[in-house]
Amino acid sequence: MPALPKGEEIAQIELHSLYLRDGLDVSTALLSDAEKARVAAFRSRDAARLFIAGRLLCRGIIGRMVGCAPQALTISLTPYGRPYLPDHADIDFNLSHTTDRVALAVCRGGRVGIDIEQPGRLSETEALEVMPLILCERELDDIQRQPPEQQHKTFLSYWVRKEAALKCRGRGFLDDPRDIALEPADTTENMSNRPFHEANFIRFGSCHSENAPNFLWAVAASQMLPEPVWQQHQDIGSLIHDSLKLK
Repeated sequence: MPALPKGEEIAQIELHSLYLRDGLDVSTALLSDAEKARVAAFRSRDAARLFIAGRLLCRGIIGRMVGCAPQALTISLTPYGRPYLPDHADIDFNLSHTTDRVALAVCRGGRVGIDIEQPGRLSETEALEVMPLILCERELDDIQRQPPEQQHKTFLSYWVRKEAALKCRGRGFLDDPRDIALEPADTTENMSNRPFHEANFIRFGSCHSENAPNFLWAVAASQMLPEPVWQQHQDIGSLIHDSLKLK
């Protein structure tokens, strides 16, 4: 990414991830009644576990940040299903998950979106099927110019960056992902007449861990952002314990 312009406002972002190793306890005890009702509605035990872990990560990290106990943090949903903090308008956050990990991005003074993916989640055949539904024409052309062995990897990099940008804008895939294009400097450009409030600034990479599977990640913000630093957690208990001290 080019050097940040002098005087440009820079996003303050924290990134956290929690690896859901086998046997990790994810209790619903600290969730709200509405969140417990959502858990009960899941048909998949794995999906319910990811949801609980995401909410616990939010409550532990953000509760400690704003100085309240995790169960006292109010999390509401926009009409599009995006969680937000009605009592802390200066803080935006976003969640993403893979099969065994949840990730949280927290931003002060701006909007943020995050997406994480495991590199092997989509087969090459599946990727070829969804590419025309995700990418604009110039992005498809870019992939076609890549060597065949690089095309799948390139598509996944587009996927995570574009989903992070859509989530930052607040409606996710209710907006057509082909209506925004990724610029070489990792900003976005509108490709339709539908107005958006601002461009997005994106960071992208991969996380490597000795004790957990690797994952690709992208973070989009409404302001320029420095290279984020990940805080990776193996246990939610210590986060919750620190926040419970605030009761």
